[in-house]
Amino acid sequence: MKTLALFIILSAFLTTRAFADCTASGLHVWPAGNTLKQNAIIVLEGYAKSQELILQLNDKYPAYLKAGNRKVKLNIKEICIGQFELTQAILIPSELLIAGLEYTLLIDNLPEAQSLTRYNPVSKKTEAITFKIIKGIDTEKPVMTAKPKVLKKSLVQLGCGPSTHVYFDCPVADSSEYLVKTTVKNLETGKEATYHVMPYINTMQVGHGMCSGAFRFDKGDEYEVEFSVLDASGNFTPWTGERIQFTKPTEEAELKEK
Repeated sequence: MKTLALFIILSAFLTTRAFADCTASGLHVWPAGNTLKQNAIIVLEGYAKSQELILQLNDKYPAYLKAGNRKVKLNIKEICIGQFELTQAILIPSELLIAGLEYTLLIDNLPEAQSLTRYNPVSKKTEAITFKIIKGIDTEKPVMTAKPKVLKKSLVQLGCGPSTHVYFDCPVADSSEYLVKTTVKNLETGKEATYHVMPYINTMQVGHGMCSGAFRFDKGDEYEVEFSVLDASGNFTPWTGERIQFTKPTEEAELKEK
């Protein structure tokens, strides 16, 4: 529980600092590490204006991995549109990646305002996104070791709007990085959204920050959610059983907890 409390405080701090003024665009890549197995997948996320780029991948904007003269097209397996300024593409290499090579992730015709880079904490520089390929095919499916449960709800009013989340304990065992394919349904309106969310130490955030997020809590208080798991090699474990029902965060609930 101390870990969760620290996570909530850190999340609020980073949200406030990073988005004191919401930016106009942004591209983000998963997995976060720089090594992949030969059958790896890649997830590309677009924020705000960058969402249009995601929706036009391999049409106007060809995406691929490149190692020397070798070029590997990235095919689109799935597109997920979040409810607040986020859209993501699940990308599958068109061929098995070669162990020992280092591939760079590239997108042709990238607009000048867009940047496909990320910060390297070792060199302390913003660099091209590269992956060293490790020998081996990962076919091990991730395992959800216990049924998720609600840990806490949060509603914080910030400069450009609220940050609101429901935190779930969602323990998963896997040898590689993984995302949780989360589907949330508004029980009053019937609206449903699906998005692959990155967990933090077996804790899932369902909701949105001040500037963006996968899920909105709009009209109605009652919701339900299911969690499936997708790992960095495309191994997928679907949700089974009844969905988890929950209520959205409210200011009144926040005051009672304090």
